Amino acid sequence: MKKLHTFCAVFCGLLPLWLLLAWLARGNPDLTEAWYAQQFYPAWAGAFLAVTSPLPFSLAEVLVILAILVGIFWLACFLLDVARGKGKRLRVAAHYLVYGGGACSFVLMLFLLGGGFNYYRHTFTQMSGLAPRASEVEQLALLCEELAAEASSLRESLPEDGAGVSLLTGTTRETAVNARESYRLLMEQSPQWAGYFDLSTRCLPKRVFFSEAMSYMEIVGVFTPYTVEANVNFHTTDFDIPFAACHELAHISGFMREDEANFLAYAACRASEDPFFRYSGAATALIHAGNALYSKDPDRYFQVMEGACDGLRRDFTASSAYYQSHHTSFGEFSTKVNDTYLKVNSQPQGVATYGRMVDLLLADYRVRHGLD
Repeated sequence: MKKLHTFCAVFCGLLPLWLLLAWLARGNPDLTEAWYAQQFYPAWAGAFLAVTSPLPFSLAEVLVILAILVGIFWLACFLLDVARGKGKRLRVAAHYLVYGGGACSFVLMLFLLGGGFNYYRHTFTQMSGLAPRASEVEQLALLCEELAAEASSLRESLPEDGAGVSLLTGTTRETAVNARESYRLLMEQSPQWAGYFDLSTRCLPKRVFFSEAMSYMEIVGVFTPYTVEANVNFHTTDFDIPFAACHELAHISGFMREDEANFLAYAACRASEDPFFRYSGAATALIHAGNALYSKDPDRYFQVMEGACDGLRRDFTASSAYYQSHHTSFGEFSTKVNDTYLKVNSQPQGVATYGRMVDLLLADYRVRHGLD
């Protein structure tokens, strides 16, 4: 116990250092990109991937359970020591404060080294050459029409369950391999982005055992910097799964901003040889772009959706019904926590940042159609 207390005391003293480094990284994106994103992070993440990616389960999920159990144990120890320590309760409290401070410092260090600093690197927009800008509603409508036509065409050939909802028939491993392969194909099809996603091609997304619990938390996937794992909710609507897996793999490659990870997930799904992946990408992109169009021109949105196939509309209805059935006050709390987390990490729009994906979709649309 004495060695543990010394260890925690040392890390407690290092807490200001990690906060200072985060502050410096936030204000110096050039240095963060050159020294961390391009040098340190690939080596750090690569070492973890060599260990965690081959595991058939999510190590992060195991650690979360252990952390909860350890937290309960230490809380019980603290309360017991306080009850027994008449006359020296301040000393007991200070003792446990060192433990808490050391634990927080250690967790923050692993978070920053395992991907946290990537929030402050250059944006993918700077690296890719895409130029998001204000766009006319008409161009947004044309993008939605293209996505609806693409998704509808792909949907016609997909298997369905008894309710007529699209069915992902591959195994968990096959889905994970397809997600990983999608990034290799993306780099082949977009040579200007070659080298950006090497880490994604070395990682297999993990199925979370307690996936339904994630649904109640309104979470489809999560990147865990402590183990460098892409964790995916496999209990959700099937067409959400490929996109979610590719989204988390974008984080693995160091693109932490949610709008960029969403766009990269779409690009990776589009590059895939698997029709279900291409459908997942187009359908999810349509949801984002369609929401933006609905906010600007509801009539035009309904016109676009009238052109979508019945199967696509059934999938959207099934997805909405699924999340309605899993909506709880805890899910609202989880969303607020995620919102705060994003704002702290240089995404001031919080959860609303997910909507900024549309700007990248439009920039990509203009490049593909020679409009820029």
